[in-house]
Amino acid sequence: MVVRSFFLFLSRRKRLRRWMENSAPAKRLARRFVAGDTLDQALAVGRHVNSEGIAITLDHLGESVTSLEEAAEARDVYLHALSAIHDSGIQGNVSLKLTQFGLDFSYDQCRANVEQLVRRAAGLNNFVRVDMESSQYTQRTIDMVADLHARYGAVGTVIQACLYRSRNDIEELCRRAIRVRLCKGAYLEPPARPSPASRMWTATSSS
Repeated sequence: MVVRSFFLFLSRRKRLRRWMENSAPAKRLARRFVAGDTLDQALAVGRHVNSEGIAITLDHLGESVTSLEEAAEARDVYLHALSAIHDSGIQGNVSLKLTQFGLDFSYDQCRANVEQLVRRAAGLNNFVRVDMESSQYTQRTIDMVADLHARYGAVGTVIQACLYRSRNDIEELCRRAIRVRLCKGAYLEPPARPSPASRMWTATSSS
């Protein structure tokens, strides 16, 4: 817990982030985890990974945008990435975070942005995975994914294993045939168990 708190603290330091993104030593350290600074670089890495029989998922870093305009820019970057993956014949899909698509400003606008991407993925016989962020976003993330999956089928999500509610969430997602990736979770969550009401699913119209 202490180590996790320390690294989360470091991740919020803007000066450190700029150094990690731009300095040569930091780039060498990050090379194992970051496919490239550009889409072309990431696709080149994708081809290499595909040659080893492994499919990829591309994640364009940049969650917690500061405006809906930035969210629209992120949407367009992902739309271009989906088309590029298809055109290049790479075996892979995309992963995104809802705060990058505007969730902190408007649920409806965020959903509209993600829907464009999921619709494009469905048309290309591809897939969008919605990453899970901290627990304050869990229910909204699951609601949105479930609604879009009912309409298009080309979307899944990630569940953090460290949450008390995760087992129930996974069982419900599997019941709905929604693809799930299980992760340990990188967020510093409160130790308290949530009330039963907070673990309930909500129904969203798909019309």
